[in-house]
Amino acid sequence: MDANRFPPGSARRRVAGAGVAAGVAAAMLLAAPLAWARPPLRDAPVAWEAADRGDIPQPEPRAPSLVRDGFEESVVRPGGRFFNPVRLARHIGGIFGTEIAHSAPDINDLDEALNSTWFTNRIGLYPLSPEQVARGPITADGPDRSERWRITRAKTQGVTPGFNVKDARGDTYVIKFDHPCCPGGPSAAGVITGRLLHAAGYNVPEDFVVTFRREEVGVGDGVTFTDRRGVKRPMTDADLDSLLAGVTAEPDGSYRAIASRYLSGKPVGPFDWKGRRRDDPFDRVKHENRRELRGLRMICAWLGHFDMKQHNTLDMWVEDGSRRYVKHYLIDFASTLGMGAAGPFPMANMEYGFDLSAMVGRLFSLGVHEDEWRRLERPPGLAEVGYFDVEHFQPMEWKPLQPNAAFANLTERDGYWAAKIVSAFTDAQLEAAVAEGKFRDPEASRYIARMLAARRDKLARYWFDRVAPLDFFSWQRGTLRFHDLGAERGIYRGTVTRYRVRTAACDADRGVAAWTDWSEASEPRFDLGGAALSPPGEGASPSDRPFLAVEASVNRGGGWQGPIRAYISRAHGTIVAVDR
Repeated sequence: MDANRFPPGSARRRVAGAGVAAGVAAAMLLAAPLAWARPPLRDAPVAWEAADRGDIPQPEPRAPSLVRDGFEESVVRPGGRFFNPVRLARHIGGIFGTEIAHSAPDINDLDEALNSTWFTNRIGLYPLSPEQVARGPITADGPDRSERWRITRAKTQGVTPGFNVKDARGDTYVIKFDHPCCPGGPSAAGVITGRLLHAAGYNVPEDFVVTFRREEVGVGDGVTFTDRRGVKRPMTDADLDSLLAGVTAEPDGSYRAIASRYLSGKPVGPFDWKGRRRDDPFDRVKHENRRELRGLRMICAWLGHFDMKQHNTLDMWVEDGSRRYVKHYLIDFASTLGMGAAGPFPMANMEYGFDLSAMVGRLFSLGVHEDEWRRLERPPGLAEVGYFDVEHFQPMEWKPLQPNAAFANLTERDGYWAAKIVSAFTDAQLEAAVAEGKFRDPEASRYIARMLAARRDKLARYWFDRVAPLDFFSWQRGTLRFHDLGAERGIYRGTVTRYRVRTAACDADRGVAAWTDWSEASEPRFDLGGAALSPPGEGASPSDRPFLAVEASVNRGGGWQGPIRAYISRAHGTIVAVDR
């Protein structure tokens, strides 16, 4: 599984019963232009950076209501999407192959996400060692232990207790404990998921599994504490002892927790899954249309990251030289890998918190139909592992606790992009990331690593069956090469694979002259000769049609998949665009 993963270089949702001719016509008129529009080809270097790091004043912190956010994401916005006439037309247009949403605008001509304040291309495009994946965003080795940690703030409310500490270096960490139901599980899941999300390209905090003794922590000056009666008063050592009494201690008397280092900059609240920050002029792309947020749906499905409310995101106003701008983070990953901050529960990842369709289904089934989540079982003997398997994992059936607009806009190209990232993780990299979770039981580590690998392959197979995984095209001296990620990454073991290509001269608007005949081969390599950049045919001169269009397809025994089209500059022999 580890060899040859790195190259050198939508599910469409449909509405049943759409037989009205007028509805079909509306779908075609409203949906098709958005679905197939592509920018003109340019004989220029491909862009990789988004211009979103301009200097801005500090934005006002957002403080959305948790209750209101839940109601809007679960009820108001889904209702708005359902009754939106353009979206309904695109639903109907799905019968004819139209996506439910238009293409993400924050991508380059190779259909890749741009590096931005939201996302940095890492494992999907570049090789990482297992050690680099395990290291993730870490710049220091956790809280300094040369002196006692000083508590600067205590948390007595919520699912589990915790507090903030400042170490001898002056760094502040949030200390959160595991739920008594499953010591070790949430903290391990949180650290592992953070490492994997960072390798995938997202901004995440530096999280560590730590253990400490009571004498290594003291109460700082001026720290207040809200007791069980709701009275706010100065915190004492006795209050710390009472807080730790509710934490399950390790066999040696120490305490295990997850330590999350404060992010650099000033927090300005979570980001919304819909719209833009009005006080950030460089936040130009609506969040629901961002490739990295749409594709995150599949990455979260792989990781079982169901608690994706906006309160588990955080915008930071950061300083970078003379510029100050907003950087967007994902935070708090305890509710992943089958776990939850309050312990594992089988319905997570299978239903929304408010899932009207599931509730209506149960009402009318009269108990005949059994919900899929009721069949889930935790692996026997592994107390640190929750409901995390591959048998019941269906990528497009996965659901977070709350739906959101970005996930709802996932297209096939977004799904393929996410699958390319997920499938790039090797077994060795997954094992290295899982080791950072510091499970007590080595079998728990082995189980989680196996499930991550199996779910990786299942998710990749789902999307690679729908979008041919032919990628990383190159042209050199008349030879066309590309990579079959499905074959290289072991997704289609035991299949006999054939490839075919054809070429045509092409103008900037993607208009082609006559196609050549198909050429077939058993490897994704075709010697087309130097004349290929100037193929014969009417209107084929470089001035009229300055690009060469190449269509490539793969057959694994079940017929030829829909082709992927790459465009080559006839003047320079460089790949300028890829269409899927």
